[in-house]
Amino acid sequence: MRLFEGLQKLGGRLGLVRVVATDAVAPGMPPTKLVTRTVTLADLATEVKSEDVRALANMPAELSVAFSKVFDAAGIKPPAHGWTIERLMSLLHTEQFKEMDRASVQKAVLGLLSNDKAQVEDVVKDAVARDHAIDAYEEFVRKKMQDRAAARASRTADIQAQIQELQAEIAKLGDDGKVDREQWRKWQEGKISFEKDMQWSLGFLLDTPVVTVAQPDSPS
Repeated sequence: MRLFEGLQKLGGRLGLVRVVATDAVAPGMPPTKLVTRTVTLADLATEVKSEDVRALANMPAELSVAFSKVFDAAGIKPPAHGWTIERLMSLLHTEQFKEMDRASVQKAVLGLLSNDKAQVEDVVKDAVARDHAIDAYEEFVRKKMQDRAAARASRTADIQAQIQELQAEIAKLGDDGKVDREQWRKWQEGKISFEKDMQWSLGFLLDTPVVTVAQPDSPS
């Protein structure tokens, strides 16, 4: 609702419009002065093309889509006289209007609208339509991002489970290596002991040893 809130601030500054709920306008209410107009929320309602907005939100790089494309997808077209909320906001941010007091700004804006045969309500309806469009787009994108976040969380959980399995396998391989090295050490000890015994025994028959005694080593 940021765009609409901005409009309400502008409306309050200019004193041009007062937005009320439908039931807040009593039947037979006397007409207000020209300076301030009372409109109902129902008067401001504009239908946007939600499905087209959804389709735009479902395209890649949805957060890089310009607001103008959202407005186009929603079917929002500027009035024939050309007065939109964006035109009004741009105008009020110029140096000329920044230096004017409220009454002067109000008079100038009303004069410009009158020259183009534009109504205050036209600008308000344009703003509400654009606000609804980007609100709808935001909801579609939020759902899309929530789905992506859920998919990432699921994939992360799968990877973490795989990591735990791999870590368990690594630990098992390490334990297997220790068992192998210990068994190898014991086997070599038995071999050396047997070779020494053979060498000692042959010493009673030969003057030259023919049995070698290997030195223990570690398998790679």
